[in-house]
Amino acid sequence: MSRGAEVRAIRGSTDRMAESDRDPGSAHLVEWDVRPARGLAAWAGNFPDLVCTVRPIGFRWLIRCAGPSSTLKEICDRPLRDATRVVVDRRPDESIVFAYSPHPSEARVLREIARARGFVLPPIVVRDGAMRIRYVADPGGALEGVPRPRVDAHLVARRTLTPERLREELASEVAGLPTLSARQAQVLLAAVASGYYEVPRRSNLEAIARGLGLGRSTAEEHLRLAESAIIRSAAPLVRRARQSGPAVPVAETTEHFAAFSSELQLYVDLVLSGDRISRVRLLRASPPPADLRRHPHLDRILEHLRTGRDDLRDLPVGLAVSPFERQVLEELRHIPAGATRTYAEVARRIGHPGASRAVGNACAHNPVPLVIPCHRVIPARGGVGRYSATGGEETKRRLLRAEGAIPPSGVGTVISSSPSTVGRRRRRTR
Repeated sequence: MSRGAEVRAIRGSTDRMAESDRDPGSAHLVEWDVRPARGLAAWAGNFPDLVCTVRPIGFRWLIRCAGPSSTLKEICDRPLRDATRVVVDRRPDESIVFAYSPHPSEARVLREIARARGFVLPPIVVRDGAMRIRYVADPGGALEGVPRPRVDAHLVARRTLTPERLREELASEVAGLPTLSARQAQVLLAAVASGYYEVPRRSNLEAIARGLGLGRSTAEEHLRLAESAIIRSAAPLVRRARQSGPAVPVAETTEHFAAFSSELQLYVDLVLSGDRISRVRLLRASPPPADLRRHPHLDRILEHLRTGRDDLRDLPVGLAVSPFERQVLEELRHIPAGATRTYAEVARRIGHPGASRAVGNACAHNPVPLVIPCHRVIPARGGVGRYSATGGEETKRRLLRAEGAIPPSGVGTVISSSPSTVGRRRRRTR
């Protein structure tokens, strides 16, 4: 059976089961054995006695590897790619803990589950080359959270959970899960889904409250109580981590450096975490007086705005983004000043043809505009396109004009996406 036929058969059988016992007051607990061709499971398959338990934390996975001491010694000699040993246990002969950046094929499985409103129950258990993933699926989603094609997957079990059994599963599997009321959980999940906790923030309390049919103050109070419960439940974990000591150097300070750009008619606010730029903001209002100070990195940015020269690609950045967004942003740093690319061109260059919309989303969530030149990415239909930083399209036009990508007039011009045409005269549209 072909891979596509296999996945269609799996999804068909799953949908039939879903129709047989759909209960609007229940949820489904689903278990899959997934065998990605690369990454953690493929690596663990080389060690028959090894068992790995995985807890996804943001865009990283915390992996505890357990097995005979001889196997643990062997995995240290043949380490997993993109994994860093972060904890040295008191009994290193029993287990080893790694922080790991998952392979795109692994991350895609969890992303598809989340997209179908599924909630993964940690830990994910990896042994013999397979990842056992347990997750709670919303019955309204018709179990769409199954792994998609290009992933070798086998449905192990599926059963219906009553609300009471669901709470027991969550309480037993999710360490530190706080007790939330139904309304608190509803508001919190709506805030997460709407992008309220993303940087930059993509939603606000008014929109969340309106979507739930609540008053703003009511939604704000429920969200505050939910956040408070989660923070208090996480505090013991944070305290334990601090007592253990960080395994890698962590920047303890975040500093702001800001100055006014006459070219943009905006303040440029540079945020440094340690020695790396973690955020760049464009502000209309003046920052606090204590932030109005200079830094060599900020001077480089201001000089680039004045002259259009210097591509800034050597400035160090610290990005808290997804693996795909990181791939896009790293590609953008290779676009020289005065040149542009279309969203589709960037998608092809990173090996994801057809993902132009996802490239646009990555540009919109660029935490360090100017330093990473997302303004040099334009739509194929012409024009400069949207810009998520303050000032929007006008700011993007000013940046491109300063770099010579559009003529000084900048009105009604066609922007070329080829770097070989930088500095040439552009045709005017009618």
